[in-house]
Amino acid sequence: MQTIKSIIPGATFQVLKSRFSVRSRARWTDGMKALLVVLALSSVGAPGVAMAGSNEAKLQVSATVLKHASLQVLAQPASVVVTADDIARGYVDVHLPVQVAVQSNTQGGYMLMFDSQGEFLRQTLVKGLDADVQLGASGGGVAQRAAGRGMDKAVLALGFRFVLSESARQGVYAWPMRMSVTPL
Repeated sequence: MQTIKSIIPGATFQVLKSRFSVRSRARWTDGMKALLVVLALSSVGAPGVAMAGSNEAKLQVSATVLKHASLQVLAQPASVVVTADDIARGYVDVHLPVQVAVQSNTQGGYMLMFDSQGEFLRQTLVKGLDADVQLGASGGGVAQRAAGRGMDKAVLALGFRFVLSESARQGVYAWPMRMSVTPL
């Protein structure tokens, strides 16, 4: 077995001592093993590794960035109050906007999902997106385009109008919408 100094003549290495957790030490050891394999392959002229000089090597590296999207609710009403006037009108408007922060790194944008858990509503109108969106009784999703390249964060202020079902009664209902996001 060759040592590092015999693989790369004239190269000097310094080993730094520090305290590692068992997991960190295992990762470091695996990384060092991989580095030694690359160095050993470079000394025998492996494909993808070209020696430019006696102390220099070129190595081609690629990386894949996984798609990511996250949603954080910044402000949201705890409940919806349905009055007799709302029932006569057939809908209730929520006067405070729901504020959410969406973070995404995809060029294709993201899918904003709405899951309705309110038995008192038949439809939901969501305002504040690219266009107003009408959702059925169980909710739905709407694709949002990306603002640019890289990690993007958007703060949305969404307005809601709940179209009441025929079984809706006056009262205070828990907030019926659960939101999530998926990268596209």
